[in-house]
Amino acid sequence: MHKVAFATGSRADYGIMRNYLKLMHEDEQFDIRILATGALLDSNYGHQVDLIYQDGFPVDVEIPIDLDSSSNRTILHSMSIALDSFADYFSKTSYDLLIILGDRFEMLPVAVAASMQRIPVLHIHGGEATFANYDEFIRHAITKMSLFHFTSTEKYRRRVIQLGEEPERVFNLGALGAENCLHIDEGNVPEEIKDLPDKQYFVVLFHPETLTGSSEAEQVAELLSAIERKSSYKYIFIGSNADTNSNIIRKMIKNHVDSHDNAVYYENLHTDAYHYLVKHSICLIGNSSSGIIEAPSLGAYTINIGKRQDGRVRGDSIIDVTCDADEIENAMTDVLTAEGGAFPANPYYQENSAQRYYQTTQKILNELLPAYTRKPKIFYDIPF
Repeated sequence: MHKVAFATGSRADYGIMRNYLKLMHEDEQFDIRILATGALLDSNYGHQVDLIYQDGFPVDVEIPIDLDSSSNRTILHSMSIALDSFADYFSKTSYDLLIILGDRFEMLPVAVAASMQRIPVLHIHGGEATFANYDEFIRHAITKMSLFHFTSTEKYRRRVIQLGEEPERVFNLGALGAENCLHIDEGNVPEEIKDLPDKQYFVVLFHPETLTGSSEAEQVAELLSAIERKSSYKYIFIGSNADTNSNIIRKMIKNHVDSHDNAVYYENLHTDAYHYLVKHSICLIGNSSSGIIEAPSLGAYTINIGKRQDGRVRGDSIIDVTCDADEIENAMTDVLTAEGGAFPANPYYQENSAQRYYQTTQKILNELLPAYTRKPKIFYDIPF
């Protein structure tokens, strides 16, 4: 039996992984465990680890990290707690493979601790670019500590190889989220969401830009100004992630919702409920990666605001605007008046991605891992 762990710190990365984890959980070859930390354990973010328990996955450990997103200093403090706690955990508990997704700040100390204890890491969503956020360099750092890689496009596969990873260890399997969102279990969707009028509301999900020096308060003010100009529609706000200054965004949006009858706020939603909301909305407004990767599969346009997602591959259903009320309002008008026809393709979608992730993980554990763990990882030089 292969002992495999998935470390997760947020609603988003767990939701992306859910179907892939289920395939491993149902296979007797795998002993799959969840390592929960970050916002999943914080009541300010809805104590989202409850979603994992509801889905029936075994949570092997909960590691709280005194999460405070009010400054980079407090985020770094949280990371230091994570490093110390996971160092202790991995000194006592080992795995045949540790799976880490993406670029969250709380995942960097997990990768460091595991690598120092020679636990092989499988990194998902490496090679991507988000120039306006510290996720950018965290993602590439995790890549260098990982032995195997599942990327979401061929461009990203080539970039991981460019970072010195051997091609035989890097697999382009598409984005799990681009496929997962096509399989919505409506049993996980609250009736109040199902009762929303189809295509009569916008979903809004906005995160901080952590490397541009932009003022979160000014950005949210521009966003809310545009929304107030389209007051005949309903707005469903989703809670921001735990990046630096997300507390400012959360407070301003909650104040707006409290004073507007056409606005609703959800801190903690099941992944199926979120996908249902986006699928039946007019469009998604904000700067979430889900607008780039998942919304196109749902047939939903995305108004992508600002620079947070700069550098990502994107399809033609993404409307890029600066964080300016006039530009946001004009983009909303464009979506509302868009003519029908074939919806643009999603560059992140590959058929049966979850199944292919699962099968490739089997190959890694049964065929590749024994050879690679007997020798140090080399830096692969691209021939010039």
